[in-house]
Amino acid sequence: MAIITGRAKRYDGTAIDYVLLFAWKTGRCLGKSIPDAAGNWSFDYDTNLIVGITYVADGCEPITHGAYELVLNK
Repeated sequence: MAIITGRAKRYDGTAIDYVLLFAWKTGRCLGKSIPDAAGNWSFDYDTNLIVGITYVADGCEPITHGAYELVLNK
């Protein structure tokens, strides 16, 4: 198993509401992460993936970026 981590904050420095990870080719949702108060989030994965990431915060436009290739270390 492996973990991808990140930090996401609003323009005022507070944490965003949640992070969505999705399969880049199909758009299928792979999971959701709720950041801590500092904006730190993580997502566990157990297979190689190509993902997109969407940051969601109330009162802000969602921000999506990718594609990222998540590869398990052997």
